[in-house]
Amino acid sequence: MAHETITLPRRHNRAAAFSLVELLVVIGIIALIIAILLPTLAKAREASNRTKCLSNLRSLGQALVLYANSSNGKLPNANPAETADDAAAATAVLVALNLDHVRAAAVFHCPSDVDPLPLQIVTADYAKPNSARTSYDFYSVWWMPEFGPKIAKIKDAPLAWDLEGGKPTLGWQNHGLKGGHVVFTDGHAAWQPREEWDKENWPHPAQKYYRAS
Repeated sequence: MAHETITLPRRHNRAAAFSLVELLVVIGIIALIIAILLPTLAKAREASNRTKCLSNLRSLGQALVLYANSSNGKLPNANPAETADDAAAATAVLVALNLDHVRAAAVFHCPSDVDPLPLQIVTADYAKPNSARTSYDFYSVWWMPEFGPKIAKIKDAPLAWDLEGGKPTLGWQNHGLKGGHVVFTDGHAAWQPREEWDKENWPHPAQKYYRAS
């Protein structure tokens, strides 16, 4: 008796794989998700940076008050007579401010600033590394010494602020073109819109108290 051979159908185990079209669709979806998330992540990062910047300025404000308390009420200023802008004098007093009262170079750096984080404070020159004015400027160093400034006489004046937060064009701004943070003599720090600044690097009400002549 002849034996009939029965051939069973083979199972084809097709390996799971993406076609080129499917791969491109997945890549497109991922790119779209990234494009949607990036602005949100950037806003969250800037919000975090602003919080840290405000904290830095509050710390600087407290240090300036301590400096004044130990200097007969006078804020940091070593300018020569009849001089409102002296680079060496600014360096001397701001380096001393850090050594005696701040004791942390990173406090002088806004996290939104693209300039390198200072490792120590050795100068007040804007353009040099390790500067007290890497990210912020200081009201008192711009005064002629004949006129102060005495902290008790400038009331709600600014003490320190984001560099050129009032400048209407791209420059040194830490947070773009809309304004900058300012710390005041009463210790509070706040955002001040660019339109409210007295000058490009002069927040309100700096001009109210300033005397240079």
